[in-house]
Amino acid sequence: MGGVFSKQKPLKEQLRENKRMITRAIRELDREKRSLEKEEQRLTIEIKKMAKENQMKAVKIMAKDLVRTRQYITKFIEMRSHLQGCALKLQTVKSHAAMAEAMANTAKAMHK
Repeated sequence: MGGVFSKQKPLKEQLRENKRMITRAIRELDREKRSLEKEEQRLTIEIKKMAKENQMKAVKIMAKDLVRTRQYITKFIEMRSHLQGCALKLQTVKSHAAMAEAMANTAKAMHK
């Protein structure tokens, strides 16, 4: 937001900026989720390899890490859906503002 003496941005501009920030955050979450999924695949391969070598302590530690990674993936999916919900609410606010503006213009036209 602006400083003390800055002019307040119009609603349209604020909505556009907020939507842009949300989509940027969603893309970032998707990137993180993809990297975690790659990590999950790498861990499963590594666990299978260690299990064949009969190194059960390492397998146990890696399995815990795998579970943690899967939990993070589900958290990222949940965060993404929350952000998409916020984006939808912003879109609703934008459409309500456009409707109000159209109604105001119509009222002005009818008044004249």
